[in-house]
Amino acid sequence: MKLFEQVSLTQHVFCSTSMEMPSSLKKAFPSVKALPISNVIVDEKNNTIVWLHLHANQTIAAQLLEVKQKVHQARIIAMSDMPNDLEALAVFSMLAKAYCNTHAGVEVLMNIASVVEQGGIWIGESIMQKLLGQNEIEEQKLEKVLGTWSKLLTGRELEVAKAIAVGLTNKEIATQMHITERTVKAHVGAVLDKLQLKNRLQLALLVKDS
Repeated sequence: MKLFEQVSLTQHVFCSTSMEMPSSLKKAFPSVKALPISNVIVDEKNNTIVWLHLHANQTIAAQLLEVKQKVHQARIIAMSDMPNDLEALAVFSMLAKAYCNTHAGVEVLMNIASVVEQGGIWIGESIMQKLLGQNEIEEQKLEKVLGTWSKLLTGRELEVAKAIAVGLTNKEIATQMHITERTVKAHVGAVLDKLQLKNRLQLALLVKDS
């Protein structure tokens, strides 16, 4: 019995610099090819989905930018060995269509591809809970800062807030701003306090929506 039948013709490509193609991805899409980014050719007649395996040698932004520059028409699904909310934030800030565990099961991968093929964005349960659940920004607080939030921050704090919005870690921000990680943490704490937010994810969403 087939678990899934593709209605549209979609080209699936797996790109990784450090691992072989996950067996579940091969089972889900038997025609999937493992190729380096430089060898991916987008078929304009059909959808092309690039399953990008993330690695630790570059920032998330740099990895996705490379794919977008080489195959800008492709839809990118980022795969992570250890998914986390901050990484997800960085992935979606670069306009990827989905973010998932590298070792996700066959049915999960099929569901993700189905959403992406139809032009949607697949957001994992954890980050969705933060967007819609108990950590949601209270409307009253949001109204206070939306549109004027940047005026509440110092120049350094604003720089940190914008860096967080593109998914940079404290270490990366420290390097970029030539300050210590301890100082970055202090800035982050001050920003969250001034804007009455609970975490970096809420801050990034506020920055991106403004």
